[in-house]
Amino acid sequence: MKKILIFFLFLPFIGITQTKDAELWTGIALKADLGDKFGLKYEGQTRFFKNASVLRQIYNEISLDYELINNVELGLSYRFSQKWNDVNFKNENRFSFNLEYGDKIKPINLKVKGRARYQFAYDRFQVINDVIYPDQKSTFRFKLELSYSDKKIKRIEPFAGAEIFKTLYEPSIKNGVDAYRLYAGMDFDLPARHEVSVKYIFEKELGNAPFNGHIYAIEYAYKLPNKLFKKKK
Repeated sequence: MKKILIFFLFLPFIGITQTKDAELWTGIALKADLGDKFGLKYEGQTRFFKNASVLRQIYNEISLDYELINNVELGLSYRFSQKWNDVNFKNENRFSFNLEYGDKIKPINLKVKGRARYQFAYDRFQVINDVIYPDQKSTFRFKLELSYSDKKIKRIEPFAGAEIFKTLYEPSIKNGVDAYRLYAGMDFDLPARHEVSVKYIFEKELGNAPFNGHIYAIEYAYKLPNKLFKKKK
């Protein structure tokens, strides 16, 4: 167990050089189980960049998940963001479609989770977006994550993972993968349905303007009681 924790703590510093920026992400979330198959989540987040001194983005997101079969989930989410573009804050809408698979490796108490996501982002709903302001972006993302759970420390769960990004438009095809993230952190399952998650992310953007970023994230979440969504007899 100690060796695993040490690996998670030192993962951010393995093979990482030339820091360009440090970011801070802070967020809150509400979760709810809508019966046996559906899950609902609201998340709000603020992101700061330029060594965590300037507000870069604010967003609100709502997600709905459905358990298709055992260990397989489908998900749909909508996010409204306001992003700083060095002049002012610009609005962005984003829809995401997820396919997620997770399973446990019982002998070593590991959980494996993989997620494929297609997301479509745009700046406004009107048709004018396609003609005058064609600010649209379709992206495919794939994430693989490992987490460790132990009965002796059941309220603390360390995790680590990687994610790749591929923008789906013609100029990007020549460059292969556009970006990737490596991350590690810990989830704290607190009493009375409260949760806290802390995470470090190393982000590498490729292409014509390579960029390295170090991201420090913390999120508080609360899971609503199941009785709120049960049908009254």
